[in-house]
This record gives sequence, structure tokens and C-alpha cells, in this order.
Amino acid sequence: MPPKVIGPKRALSIELLLFFAYCFFSASWMVGSIVTTDMAQEFGVYTIPSSVNNAISAAKILGNFVAAWILLKLGPKRTVSLSCLLICAVVVGAFSTSFPAFILTRFLLGFGGAILMICMTPYVVYCFEPKQQPIFIGLNNAGPNTGNLIALLSVTAVRGWLGSWRSVILFYGIFSVVFLVLWLFVGRGYPIAEKAKEETLSSTVYRYRDGLREPFLYKFLFTMTGRLVMYTVMLYLFPLHPDFTVDAQFISLMIALTGIPGTILGIVLAKKLKRQITLFRFSGVAQSILFFAMILTNSAVLATVCAILLGFVIFISTPSLFTLPARLPGATPQKVAVILTLYWTGAYILQMIIYAIVVHLANTVSWTVAMMFTALYSLTFLVGTFLLPDFDRPAKQPPAGTSPQDGTAP
Repeated sequence: MPPKVIGPKRALSIELLLFFAYCFFSASWMVGSIVTTDMAQEFGVYTIPSSVNNAISAAKILGNFVAAWILLKLGPKRTVSLSCLLICAVVVGAFSTSFPAFILTRFLLGFGGAILMICMTPYVVYCFEPKQQPIFIGLNNAGPNTGNLIALLSVTAVRGWLGSWRSVILFYGIFSVVFLVLWLFVGRGYPIAEKAKEETLSSTVYRYRDGLREPFLYKFLFTMTGRLVMYTVMLYLFPLHPDFTVDAQFISLMIALTGIPGTILGIVLAKKLKRQITLFRFSGVAQSILFFAMILTNSAVLATVCAILLGFVIFISTPSLFTLPARLPGATPQKVAVILTLYWTGAYILQMIIYAIVVHLANTVSWTVAMMFTALYSLTFLVGTFLLPDFDRPAKQPPAGTSPQDGTAP
């Protein structure tokens, strides 16, 4: 681990600033999705344009893929500064004069958000002790949900106050500008790797090719892709559902809202549970049952209850899941950054493809078919929980009468 150069108080300030910067990135993404209909009609687009969200997903693919490289080249502080600056492109989007120009600003928004997300966990690994890391990794993973919740709870009032979709987007974008300025004063960097001679540098810096040889990467990607697609559909597409049993935006709000107490409990469980894999499997079974029940029922009450419980069971396992890269053997900030870079790159490639299919089904077949397709794809999470490593498995005891060092009789 590189030497510590950030004190505890500064570390906490950095963590909170990164958290809120990502919250308002997510809020801007959510608000852009909510005002999609108004924006599309102004630009003469009269179907649900998946390109609004896919521009962000495409940017996240590119941003995630190059994030660890940018982190290595620019250093942590300047990399976060770049990411926050790119997120501020949402402000420019409020003044777009054409649909392609608006999509470009969404691309830059997503690119900045992707880089920022990759920077957050390495800062936790560097700044905090292992016993504290689940708390702050859990907090970071609550950032997207918190931002979505901020948007869902406030956007109606903000639209009523400001009127046009442009003013609404600008309102949320200004917060990102504020966080950029604060970071320039509060942010600090840290050494990427321990000091090493030039000829041994390759052994001290974990590179992309090392990450691609890590079996955990592929198991984690398979597991999480179904949950990511389901959550993205429910938060960004589902609010546009015109004929659901309950108001669709209310259902999305319930999932986001109950994710907050779910995350808090998840942070506690990440520290308390002796076997995290049990929590993952429970979450997978409950998620599958609740999601299928929610989309198939004709009962408004049952759909609402399922949405409330769904947000909860998703997020009780999320803090523990994202501690797994930091628990890999030989984990350093750079290794965690590379693993997460490759994971999120693959995850968003799959998400963009599947999300486009879901939007196509909703536009051309029916919302019911689109939601059923989403539910079936979400089952990768349940299956994947049986593939993930169990870092908490008790070590096997040697047979009685043998030496634990070499397995021979004493």
C-alpha cells in the first residue's frame, strides 16, 4: 500500500464531497430521463428516444475503460477534477439548439460520471482502514440511489417553479459546478504505487492485462449485470409506463426511497455478518420473487408493497458486494481501480444493449413484454450468487494427527 499522505479529517471531507458530486451526477441523469418527453417533442422526436440514456451508457463504457489509465497518468486529484468538469457539461445541455447537441452533452455527462465512480473506491481503500471500508463503500454505492431520490422527490416542484425542461436541467447542473469548485480547494491526491525502480515498475502497478486474467472479474460481471439492467429500467424507463397498475413514477420513487434504509442496514450487515454469501443469495431470491410479482399483479396494493420491498432487498446486499474487489488478494487502490474499470466497462456494454432491446419492446410490442424480458434477464444475479467467491468460508482444518504446515504426522 502507498504511504499515507491524507489525514483522517481530510479523508472524511473528500469522501463526503465525492459522494455528493456523484449524487448530483445521478440526479442530472434522472432528471434528463424524466423530461425526455418534453425535450424530444421540442426537437421533433415523437417516440421514447433510448439515445438519451444510451448516450450516457456509451460514455460510461468509454469512461470506465480509460478511467484507471487516466488515474495513473493524471493522479487522483486531477482525475476527479476532470470528471467533475465533464459532469458540468449538463449545464451546456440546457442551452442546446439541436437534439444531437443535447445528446453530446449527455455523453460528456456520462463520461465524467464513469471516471468519478472509478475514483471513489480507490480513495476509500487508500484513506480508510479495512474495518471502516465497508461503511464508506456502502455510502458510495448509495450515491446513485440518493441522487435518483433527490431528483424524484424534487423534480415536480422544480418543474412547476421553473417551467421549461431547459431550466430544470440547468438547476440541477449548477450543483455539479459548485462541487467542482469545492473539489479544487478540498481535494487531495495520493501516491498511485509504492516507490520503485524503473525496471520493477511493472510489478508495482496493477495493469489492465492483470485484471483481465482475474477470474473474479467475470463472475462479478455476470452476477451484477442482471441487477444493473433491472435497476436502470425501473428508474429511468419505467416512469414513462402509461398503463401500469399504479402510477409508474410512484413505483420508481418507492424503489429509490426504500433503497436508503436498505443501504443503511446493508452497511451494518457488511460489518456484522460472518458469511456475506448468505446475504447475497437471500437478496437474489427475494429480488426475483418481488420483481416478477410486481410486474404480473393486477393489485395496486401488492405492486406497491413489492416495489417497497424490492428497493430494500436490492440495497441490503450492495454494500457487501462492492467490498469484494477490495478483499481480493493483494488489493491496492490501483488494483481495485482496474478491476472496477473492467467490470463497469463490461457492465455498461451489456446494459446499453439490453436497455435498447427493452425500449424497442416497449415501443413496438408492449410494456408487459418489455418488463417480462427485464425480469428474466435480472435472474443472472440469482444464478451468479452461487458463482461468487466466499471470502468468509472457514479454513479447512487439517486431519487430526497431522501438522498444519505440511500435512504429515508430527
